[in-house]
Amino acid sequence: MLQLLENDEQREALRYFVEKLPQLKEAMESVEEKIAVVQHVMNDKQSLEALFTEFEEKAAPFRLTSEHLEALATLIQMLPTLVQWLQKAEEFISFATSVINDRESMAYAIQGAKDIVPIEKGLTVLRETNERFQRERDSSTVSLLRIYRLLKHPLIQDGVKYIETLLDVASKHK
Repeated sequence: MLQLLENDEQREALRYFVEKLPQLKEAMESVEEKIAVVQHVMNDKQSLEALFTEFEEKAAPFRLTSEHLEALATLIQMLPTLVQWLQKAEEFISFATSVINDRESMAYAIQGAKDIVPIEKGLTVLRETNERFQRERDSSTVSLLRIYRLLKHPLIQDGVKYIETLLDVASKHK
């Protein structure tokens, strides 16, 4: 034993061990306390039964069936695609939020919509039409000649030509 203590490495290790003894004692006492609690609980059947009963009650709604596992497997397979779509949705939402929060962008978008769809002009035309229709309410019957004159109107002609073109294009895409 004395020969071992003559070695510097052995003396350094022994010194380190002696310095750490209080900490080792505290750690051992803590482990002993925890083991005692676990042993006490294991010996107390009522506590264990209550603990397992409570766990079963809380876990009951989460019982997984084969359908759940199949759905989970499908979801896992779809995750790469879902992530791509969610990233695009997040980018769109971020962009939309930025535009909505920016007064200049909103004013520009509203003006652009007004330019594309002349809402005010359309409302003016509808109001005037309603007023004129109410004022000049005609109780006479609509004749074939009247319908013929109506069909000659340039707006009706353009509308009919547009519908013909639409039907032609749609039939080609069948």
